[in-house]
Parts: sequence; structure tokens; C-alpha cells
Amino acid sequence: MSALAKSLDFRVGSSCCPGAFYVLPSLLSYKVERINKVPIDNYGVWVAKPVRVSAERSQQDPNTPHIHLFYDDGSGGNFNNARRASINVKSSSELSELVFWLEKDFQHPIVNQLRGLEMGFHQIPSQAGGMALDYIRGNLIDLSKGRILPHDQPGTLDDIIDFVMPELQAAINRNATVYLFGEPYNDRQGIHDIHMNQGSQAQFKKYNGVWQDGGVIIYFPDINLFSAIFLAFASQAVHTDEKTGHGLPGSQNLAQLLEPGHDEDDIIISDDQRVAIVAALVNPVGGENQAAFTFKPEMVYLLNRSTQGISLGGWSVLNKNDEAHTLSDDIWLAPGEVRSVTMGQIPLSNKGGLISLLDKNGNKVDGVSYTQEQADKEGELVIFR
Repeated sequence: MSALAKSLDFRVGSSCCPGAFYVLPSLLSYKVERINKVPIDNYGVWVAKPVRVSAERSQQDPNTPHIHLFYDDGSGGNFNNARRASINVKSSSELSELVFWLEKDFQHPIVNQLRGLEMGFHQIPSQAGGMALDYIRGNLIDLSKGRILPHDQPGTLDDIIDFVMPELQAAINRNATVYLFGEPYNDRQGIHDIHMNQGSQAQFKKYNGVWQDGGVIIYFPDINLFSAIFLAFASQAVHTDEKTGHGLPGSQNLAQLLEPGHDEDDIIISDDQRVAIVAALVNPVGGENQAAFTFKPEMVYLLNRSTQGISLGGWSVLNKNDEAHTLSDDIWLAPGEVRSVTMGQIPLSNKGGLISLLDKNGNKVDGVSYTQEQADKEGELVIFR
């Protein structure tokens, strides 16, 4: 158990943890209304069995190469009785590298929804609360843990092909099921845009949108485990508009976020990471909405990781449906302080969910996810850090 876990109070029937307190009167709740622009046509997920995979090297296509994963959903296809997923491995922009994330043990509330899908293509609404992927809002990955990789290099483990191909080949060898997120081709013989689809610039800006990102999620039945591959272009923005998916003014791109420039032992906390979600009470004892309820309500614990005090006025805590709980101007977080904020009328799902923290400008500061299994124990905190 972490030191933080020991310091926080696990049972809602007893006193609150040291350094944390209620802020019921000073919080306002509202539901964020989203009108999402969705430039990806027929966004969805294709469920299938992978059957073979190939990669285009620099001598084959130096400009717009792909990894091609051929898959079978039981309905045949034009590629030797299979269909084809085309995965970008190089950008045609000046900054040509991709960013790669691999989650070997992908634990996220979305996997429970994926388990029930039949083979074939399933169209998905581009909105929060469902199966749609969003690298920024969906708390799928820690963007800062990505790896920038070129298309094709002569060595080993030094390009995007070296990292993606073994995972896809393992899926084939172990009779896995793949969940391919993106946009189907018009003839429905395959799928593409299997990467982040927001924060793009120049000629690709028209394809931006929220809750429409691509990716590959793999289920290995032999070990009952999900893994996930997520890809983005290094030129894409880290912070994007909540409606359009365009990069926000002044936002870093992924290359800037991941740019080396300090020793690994140096602790550098950027403005984007100065407050962390460290724990949450998502399943209090008793019924929160009943008149006789006297225990602690649903709450989120925030830690100031920086050396300066921070006003949380105007910041928001969001649930998996993008419903926001906004903090008032009198909330202050001292350096190193852990503080609890109650969620008011904004519910945290007991069936798995997301919790995101946005600053007053709408920039994402932190985000976490939790599964139904983590939320099952009534009155106990879910510890994230």
C-alpha cells in the first residue's frame, strides 16, 4: 500500500483524511453541453480476427507508408477472403514521426463494453459515455509516456515498425480478437484513420473532431487480458477545443511535450501536470440520493504537486459523460496539500468510469479511469497514485 493510500481514510463511516476537507458550499455543478463536429464519416470499431500483417518499408513507400493488418470478421473480403486495416507509420507533414503508446495490460471501463460486441463493424456515436475513443478526454493513456518514432531505420527497436509489428503478430499467433477503431473505407473492405484524429494542422485540420480517435485494442483469450496500441502524429496538439477538436492557441504539440532536454532524474512539473487526481470515493456507503444519507458523498482527492499555492477557482472535475463540477473562486490548494472535493449532483459511475480535471481555460490537467471491479467495494477509495 502506498504512503498516500495509508494517509487517506478508506472508510466513509470515519473521519476525513488529514489535509482533506469538504467544500460543499463552495462548489457549483452543471452539465456541459457539447455540440460535437464530427468530420470522420461513420466512425466506429471493427471486431475481427487478425490473419496476417505486413509493413511498407521506406524503399516500398517513402512518403505515406502503412502497416496493413488483414482481418476476418466471418463475412469474407476482397483481400484473399479478408479485409484490411491500414495503419499510418509516417506523416506526410514536415514533422514526419509518429508517437506510440503500448498498454500491455489495458484496464479501462471501455473493455466491458467491448466484450459484448459481435464480429463485424459497429458504428459509434462520437460522444462521451460510450465506446468512442478520445486520447485527451477518455483518459486512455498518459500522453507524456509516449515514444516518438520514425518510420523505418536499419537497427532494431528504433522505428515504429519495430514496435507495432510484434504486437500485431502476437495477436495473430495467439488467436486474439482485435478491435479496430477508425473510419471504414467507402466499400467497407477495410478501415483507416487508426490514430488520433484531433489537434491536426494545415490540410489535415478539417478532419479534427472530439471522441473520434482511432486505435487497436487486442483481447488475448489465453490469458484473459486486453492490450492496446495507440498512435498519433507528433505534430498534433496536446490540448484541443471541446467542440471542434482543433488545437487550442498556445498548445504544445506532442513532439514538444515529449522533447528530451533534461536528465531522467530531474523532476520537472509542467503547468499541465501541477495538480493530480490521487484518489476518489466513487461508491459511498448507503444511497447518496436518499434523505437519510449521512455518510461521506462521492468525492475526488486532488494533490498540488508543485511548490506554489494554486487557486482552483473556475477549474472543473468531469465524469465519464463530460458532466462537469466547477470549483468556485475561494478554493485554494497549498503546496503539497491533498484536498477532497465533493461531486455534488455530478455522479461517478459504480460501473467503471472516468474522472478528468480541467483548469479554468479548459486545458486538461489530469485524468484517470477506474473499472467496475475497483468501484465494487462500498465505502472504499479507489487509489490512482
